[in-house]
Amino acid sequence: MVRLLVIFHITSFSSYRIHLIEIMKFTTLSLLTLVSNNEVTNASSLRAHLNKQDFLSNLQLGQYFSENYADGESWFVGFLASDMVNFGSAVARAKVGLMTSGSLPIGNFYPWPEGMSTTDGILGLARGCFGDCGEEYTDTVSNLVRGGALSAHVFTMCLVDGATNPEGGGALFLGPSDKGLPEGTVKIPVSATGMYFVQPPSQGTVNITLGDKLLKQYSPEEWIYPIVDSGTGGLSMPQELLNGVVEEAKNIASNQCKAQCQNIDIELYNDLSQHFPKSCAVCINTAMPDFVADLGSDKKLEVSGSTLFYETTPCSGEYSNSWSPGALTFGTASLYGKNVQFNAEEGYIAFMGDANGCEVNYSEGGNHRTTLSGVEGQVLSPGIGVITADIHVGTPPQKFVVQMDTGSQDLLLYADTCMLYGINPEEDNIPSQDNSFRTCFAVASSFEGSYLEYFSDESHHPCFPNNACYNYTKPLLDELQLSYHQGDGGFCPSNSYLEGFPLSEFSKAITVLQPYSSCNANREYCGEANYFRYKDSSTFMSNNATPFPTQKDPPAFTKKVICDPCSDDLHTAAVAV
Repeated sequence: MVRLLVIFHITSFSSYRIHLIEIMKFTTLSLLTLVSNNEVTNASSLRAHLNKQDFLSNLQLGQYFSENYADGESWFVGFLASDMVNFGSAVARAKVGLMTSGSLPIGNFYPWPEGMSTTDGILGLARGCFGDCGEEYTDTVSNLVRGGALSAHVFTMCLVDGATNPEGGGALFLGPSDKGLPEGTVKIPVSATGMYFVQPPSQGTVNITLGDKLLKQYSPEEWIYPIVDSGTGGLSMPQELLNGVVEEAKNIASNQCKAQCQNIDIELYNDLSQHFPKSCAVCINTAMPDFVADLGSDKKLEVSGSTLFYETTPCSGEYSNSWSPGALTFGTASLYGKNVQFNAEEGYIAFMGDANGCEVNYSEGGNHRTTLSGVEGQVLSPGIGVITADIHVGTPPQKFVVQMDTGSQDLLLYADTCMLYGINPEEDNIPSQDNSFRTCFAVASSFEGSYLEYFSDESHHPCFPNNACYNYTKPLLDELQLSYHQGDGGFCPSNSYLEGFPLSEFSKAITVLQPYSSCNANREYCGEANYFRYKDSSTFMSNNATPFPTQKDPPAFTKKVICDPCSDDLHTAAVAV
């Protein structure tokens, strides 16, 4: 089936994932061309409207896949395997994507930008597949159901708020509970497969309100199907809605919080360097009304006004805004301080009331509770938005810290040979959008296989073929271009792409380049890194696929890293990792 894919113009930054594999059927139009032409300005617009699992071919063990993040230039390539997974004491064989090469660490840095990468990988909690689902889903929870460890694709996420517990975190309860839903629970209809898209009423309107103020009214035809996503920090919304929030915040600052907010300009940007003093931020949070999507029939998706500002680290006394401009996405702010059940079997999300310290065990049989981690700044920041938990993979089990992501379907871990390639974007310690272009190239997929696009490190200026990025990438091009089509990238005269090669060939060819780091070096420096040592697992299966080792070792890791978010020290590692 051929699908028409409509791309919307979105302007915010977030940590969305796009799943692209080498055998998928997709358009030959480059992702980076779309980005550079402002047809798509970030991955949220791609992920929200491509519904990635609908047009992918079935991925088998041993086949290679690619993952693209952020604005498309951040990427990973790896191969599909399977092994025993222990998640919340629920144990079964599950599909695992082993990342073998990439451009940037998969975990966002906390504190931003000098902190440690937050994860060893990602665990997608939505129901879906590596590739086209065919006859079965391949996400981890579905594998636990298929293996008999759980009876249904249901889990409950409980997040305490920072006021209740400065250490943050909470609990994840796997499986349906025999306790039933508490009185006052609000069920929000969502898609049962893929991401948790909020469904509009068949009749009537969706009213977006802030307290008693109507911000916007959507007909069912106009509704933009936002997702409820634990992998997106805070709450993002179109600028026209955010304007109403800013107006209300300014009104509160000028009245109820006048003493605390004197001479403070209240504007809400997607800027992690923007800070507000504690007294003003806390006062506004206390008075800010809730942001509500009223779906009719007493179905209200509410985001507490107290999540507008968050403390950047537990000891900073500085606050920033978690509500920001972008596509309407109900991120971590919609889950914060609550018990929320995600039921893919029946297609709803149940908002079950306050977290209450996560004392009630909603797991199946009371046997599958796992601890969630993440302080307020890590969870609510629009540029971070990471909730983590531990999982164990392999026999004997190996432990990993992974992001709990309701906005994706795959379990991804670093293989122990995984390397990052490009001109090191971490040299000046600012992993910004412009800096990420210094990784020099990106890989994704097309009708005829995969394609690689290479470009200048000066993304906003005319490109020249004799720049540092081109010289860095040329050995890889020499390995690939003799057999495959080369074309004009479109948005820059000197930008080109190669297409038609299998990702397995790319994975072998890229080993001729000098990696700038191992994939988890940032966490390795802090003593927190975990790579999957697949050769040590007696239950590992990959259909004989193995990574290609790099031909050149990475240089010494020299990035300044804050391992403790409350430390004033900047540590410099000068040893190879």
